[in-house]
Amino acid sequence: MAGKNAKPPPLPIDVFERVLRVANFDGRLLVVIAGTFALMAAMSRNLPPTLAGVLASGWGIAEMHGANKLRNGDPKGLDWMIWSQLGLMITVFFYAGWMMTHFDATEFLNAVPALALENLENQFAEAGLSTVDMPRYFASMSTVVYSLVALLTFIFQGMMARFYHRSRPAVETVIFGPGRR
Repeated sequence: MAGKNAKPPPLPIDVFERVLRVANFDGRLLVVIAGTFALMAAMSRNLPPTLAGVLASGWGIAEMHGANKLRNGDPKGLDWMIWSQLGLMITVFFYAGWMMTHFDATEFLNAVPALALENLENQFAEAGLSTVDMPRYFASMSTVVYSLVALLTFIFQGMMARFYHRSRPAVETVIFGPGRR
C-alpha cells in the first residue's frame, strides 16, 4: 500500500526552478564567504589562503554563470554548475593538504593573545599535559580539522554535482520541450 501515500515526481519546471534557486543561492553564498576569507587572508599577507579564497569565489561565479546560461535556454549551464562543484572540491582538497603539511603550530601559538595562551596553559596543566607538547597537539588538531573539512567538502560538493547531474533530464525537457534533446 505504499502507492497510496506516495508523492508523484516533481514536474520538470519545478526541478528546473529548484536548480536555478539552488545554484544562485549556493554561488552567491560561496562568493561572499570565500571572498571575505580571501580578503582577510590578503590583508594578513598569507598567500595560500588568499589564492584558495579567490579560486573558491571564482567557482561560485562559475556556478551562477551556469544558472544564467540555463535561464537563457542553454543546457550547457548544467555543465558549468557541475564543474564548479568539482573545481571547488579540488580547490579545498589542495588547500586542506597545504595546511596539513605547512601548519606551523609554534607560530600559531605565538600569535595567540597572552590571556588566551595563559588559559590554554592552565587547561593543559589541569589535564596533566605538559605545555611543551602544546605545538604537537595543535599540529595534530590541525590535521584532524583539515581532514574533516576535506571529507565534508567531498560529501557536500559531490552531492551537489550529483543533484545537478540528475536534474539534467528535467532541465532539458524544460529547455527543449518534451521528447526532444
